[in-house]
Amino acid sequence: MNAQSEAGKDRQILEARARILARPPEEDIDEGKTLYLQSFLLGKERYGVDIKLIRETQPLGSRKWAAVPCTPDFITGAVNIRGRIYPIMDVARFFGLPIQPLSETAHVLLVRSVNSEGEVMEFSLLADELPQAVRVSQNEVKASTVTISARAQEFIRGITDDMLIILNLNRLLSDPAVIVHEEVSA
Repeated sequence: MNAQSEAGKDRQILEARARILARPPEEDIDEGKTLYLQSFLLGKERYGVDIKLIRETQPLGSRKWAAVPCTPDFITGAVNIRGRIYPIMDVARFFGLPIQPLSETAHVLLVRSVNSEGEVMEFSLLADELPQAVRVSQNEVKASTVTISARAQEFIRGITDDMLIILNLNRLLSDPAVIVHEEVSA
């Protein structure tokens, strides 16, 4: 066998391997069966939000933020991200979970979604810690259990076996308590 035919055979083998390696894993071929989530901690509980709804994540300490008077207690304040002001929603307080002091590992997740009235909503969620992006098979998601507060039940899409609570952000944004329709007169 000559060197040129051996090189051609090697090239074919390498191309075949590259095609095999380039294929997505079997469970990911059907995109409808996999959820891509950004997980984060609220106290001791892990929550997840559809990654398509997250515009960016930032450590809270590195952003300029301030408390805002006359807002519901679940609005921790407002943050300046790239020259725009966004409210910071503490989902733990909204759900009635125990109040945690802000930690050095606190982050904000800038999210964008459409509520039930068709309004585009942008705001930031407060997270105690920002662990990682995760993939979850839809088959792993079970209906939320009684261990989750009654207030939180209606905003939960489901829960996984490893106790990742998946938020339904669209439903959360449609709650009348989140939307403020008031004006301040001078």
